[in-house]
Amino acid sequence: MGVDVVVPVVALLSLTFVAIGMTKIISDGRTRRKLLDAGATPELARAVMASPQGDPSLYASLKWGLVMGSVGLALTVLQFLPYRSDEPIVYGLVLVFAAAGLLLYYVVGRKMSAKTEQTLTS
Repeated sequence: MGVDVVVPVVALLSLTFVAIGMTKIISDGRTRRKLLDAGATPELARAVMASPQGDPSLYASLKWGLVMGSVGLALTVLQFLPYRSDEPIVYGLVLVFAAAGLLLYYVVGRKMSAKTEQTLTS
């Protein structure tokens, strides 16, 4: 895969993420404005639009960051091993590193949610 393929793919993905992000920002702003126009207090509008505590989606970026980081680490390790990219061990190593990233996410997520619950109860 050369630059001729990678650059358009990365540009398309970047534009997609920007479009999704802008759509979410505009949608959240409209919803908040409609709540305020309907007579809701600003605190209620903020509470309705906020993510609930302990929601697993709060840690989605942590999960994908750990998974992508571990897959990247696997690909880096593979550069120093004497295997070709089409051998099955390469796929196995990438999957093992991805699984390790997910397990690390589980451990970190449990610690973070326990800390959050502890601060809420005290």
